[in-house]
Amino acid sequence: MFCIDDDVREQVAKMFGRTSKVLDEDVQIVKKWLQTQAHLPELMDEAKIRNFLIMNKCSIEKTKRKIDMYYTARSLIPELYDDSNPKLARMKNLMGKAYCCTHPVPVERMYRVTFIKIKEPNTYTPREMIMQCGNIFEIRLHEDCMIGEVIVMDMDNMTINDMTQLTLSLLMKTRIMYQEVYSLRMKALYFLNSPPYIANLMAIFKTKMKPKLFERVHVSQNSEVLKDLFATEDLPKDYGGKGPSLQQLNEMMQEKLLEYQKRFDELDKLRVDERLRPAKLNNDEILGFYGNFKKIDVD
Repeated sequence: MFCIDDDVREQVAKMFGRTSKVLDEDVQIVKKWLQTQAHLPELMDEAKIRNFLIMNKCSIEKTKRKIDMYYTARSLIPELYDDSNPKLARMKNLMGKAYCCTHPVPVERMYRVTFIKIKEPNTYTPREMIMQCGNIFEIRLHEDCMIGEVIVMDMDNMTINDMTQLTLSLLMKTRIMYQEVYSLRMKALYFLNSPPYIANLMAIFKTKMKPKLFERVHVSQNSEVLKDLFATEDLPKDYGGKGPSLQQLNEMMQEKLLEYQKRFDELDKLRVDERLRPAKLNNDEILGFYGNFKKIDVD
């Protein structure tokens, strides 16, 4: 589902001053380091290590920290990991009530587009949607080349009650997932079919985002902008294209989640053994406790 051409992988390596061969050597360096980390619950496979290197601009030291946080976050912010297994009723219900799916065709050959849209008002919670995005990230760590993200939030059918559930506390924990775990680079965030009240919400978001990231947020009262993003043959039918519909993309995503069910069951059990950690974790610094809500950063 997440096929990437070899020349794109080579291009990505060059972006960070690497060749495919050197990147492979970096993977082995990180893998050897992982073998010395007794507190971590497993030895991460090479495809995932490579993605963590790419997400962290091939910095080995940053990659080590983010891989550690990939496992640590499951205990640090259980609200985004507990009850997130795709086989659970609440997550299956989400897939029936909302679209949360990543298009198999990247834009500009390397950026993935994730669509989020609810089918009916007041039928989902933002927490469940964030957990579902986390499940998709897990699959992509195995299969994709995670160089950058485009998120399309279609607000048709979304009420102000739906939006008010996106609390500052939940935003802060989502920041940890996006920034402290995955180091995801946001190329663009589109709000489509946006109602008038979205302007007030954007004013709040602006205070919590770095200016560089906020410039990548686009608000539109229709969906015409997608015609500039996708070729007609790839643009979902829902938006006037000839590509797979959101329903078809959702079904493809459900099949992929089912394919990885064993992995999600394993993740339910994976926890860091803090007794074996070489240096004590500073939770206050990571979570931004005591009212210090950190701004969402971006590369």
